[in-house]
Amino acid sequence: MTEAAEGLLTAFDNVTPREQQQVAVEILRRSSASADLPEEAFDELAADVFRSYDAEEAGDGEG
Repeated sequence: MTEAAEGLLTAFDNVTPREQQQVAVEILRRSSASADLPEEAFDELAADVFRSYDAEEAGDGEG
């Protein structure tokens, strides 16, 4: 992994869970545009991200 990619991950780790969710969805959206990812697969990946953060927030008592 490049230094730039590691920097992105470090920055990702330093934002709120809600911002992480927004960033993850945007990365999925952008990567689906450059790959031959069927829309159904993108929708499922995005849903998985939302479920993950919803479960995390519920566990923290934030949701």
